[in-house]
Amino acid sequence: MTAQAQNARSRRPHATGEATRELLMVAAERLFAMNGVEGVTLREIQTAAGQANASVITYHFGSQAGLVRALLEFRYRKINARRAELLREAQERGVLGDPREAVWIIVRPLIESIDAGEMFVPFLARVSANTRTFAEYLPPQTLDSTAGVLRDAVPGLLSGLPERARAGREVQLYNSVLNLLAELARGHQRISQAQLSNYVDGWVGMLTAPMSPATAELMTPE
Repeated sequence: MTAQAQNARSRRPHATGEATRELLMVAAERLFAMNGVEGVTLREIQTAAGQANASVITYHFGSQAGLVRALLEFRYRKINARRAELLREAQERGVLGDPREAVWIIVRPLIESIDAGEMFVPFLARVSANTRTFAEYLPPQTLDSTAGVLRDAVPGLLSGLPERARAGREVQLYNSVLNLLAELARGHQRISQAQLSNYVDGWVGMLTAPMSPATAELMTPE
């Protein structure tokens, strides 16, 4: 056997294992997106992935929680890389500093994921609905780059707000984008560019809205 054939043979089990892991994650993603993490069993995921081995999920991920963590990391790796790419392109075009551009950078990779037939956005909306559950898997700041994009693309955007208000706007944007797009993806509804552009306008307005005197008074430390 040649050295090339030996190398190919040694790589084959690893490649097969990675393919199985991805198959399980994609199957789990679709089930979680429709039923939530707590509403899906390991057996259902195994069956949906076409796997006969009853211990295949524990072998690859250790547990259902391990599978959820792996899925979050798997999808966010691509989304965050795409956002970084869009940030570089915006810098090259000289449009950094525009809040609308920042929101587009956050939203576009999610739309691209939906267009690719992935169910990550509705899965993530299900997981994020329960903050205790989501924190158990992985805190959002560990993975999601929404806040980082806002600060990198428009450094002074929320700097005039108190910390509580700034964090609140970031969470509001995250939840609004996620839940609206998840509803569309779950219902297999296509969104037109005009609709999406209108939603982006609304998200920009939410970020850039001035704080009212009433809110400022409530947030003033006693």
